Amino acid sequence: MTSEVDLQNFRDALCRLEEALRDRAAEPGNTYLRDAVILRFTLTFEAATSVLGRYLQFVAAVRNPDRMSPRRRLREAADLGLIAECADWLRHTENRNRVVHAYGEPMADSIAAQATAFAADARALLVAMERELADGG
Repeated sequence: MTSEVDLQNFRDALCRLEEALRDRAAEPGNTYLRDAVILRFTLTFEAATSVLGRYLQFVAAVRNPDRMSPRRRLREAADLGLIAECADWLRHTENRNRVVHAYGEPMADSIAAQATAFAADARALLVAMERELADGG
């Protein structure tokens, strides 16, 4: 049931992340913009894994994705061909966990630097889900 899979929150979060990345590229030393990138990275990651759970449940008929960790959801997505490199997404998961549990300046710089790669991976996931939904799942 593809009507249960609404990609709009994920799409919006990703657009805001890409916007923050463009702003940060213009002012790479601006810590306020760095922190905006990190916040938008986190929000986009959460939107991606949330909608991925709904996709797994309603399109791929995977049992109980709501009980799966984000890592397990990502492995399922890789098995379905929605993401190319599960290892990259597992690194994004680690970065998300680092933001939540161990925030500090060096870590913030590192995660902000990796946010561009995440945005590209998130865009690829969004396009893959859009394509599959357009094709009827």
